[in-house]
Amino acid sequence: MAFLAALMVLYRPTAVQARDLSIVSGNMIDVDGMRIRLWGIRVPEADVTCHRGNVNESCAAFSRRVLERLIGSEELRCLVKVSHPSQPVGAQCSVQGADLGHLMVLGGWATDDGAESGGFYAVQEEVAREQRVGMWKDQ
Repeated sequence: MAFLAALMVLYRPTAVQARDLSIVSGNMIDVDGMRIRLWGIRVPEADVTCHRGNVNESCAAFSRRVLERLIGSEELRCLVKVSHPSQPVGAQCSVQGADLGHLMVLGGWATDDGAESGGFYAVQEEVAREQRVGMWKDQ
């Protein structure tokens, strides 16, 4: 896996199998000890509550489970966009060609981080809000 880390630092697309990673949060993945943050998105804070039927739970917990389901056992491909020594690597990651940031925002489980992405996912966030999906369902 040191090879994976070396490739990521060089900003080249890198693939890893789901069995080699763990989901930390709705926008954070650990791959062989390296923390990767999904570039351009923000997930709800732990104190934000989502209501699903009779269940009230942290939106952050829902978001984490959604990311886990999206990745499943598929191969994850990441392209490093931002790298700082003291922070997780920011990468645009995909599964079967589908951008995970796009899917998380469009599903209503993340928002566009305009400061980082320059509005890359803004349209998806607007659609999610209008369709009242994910964390926007009860808004």
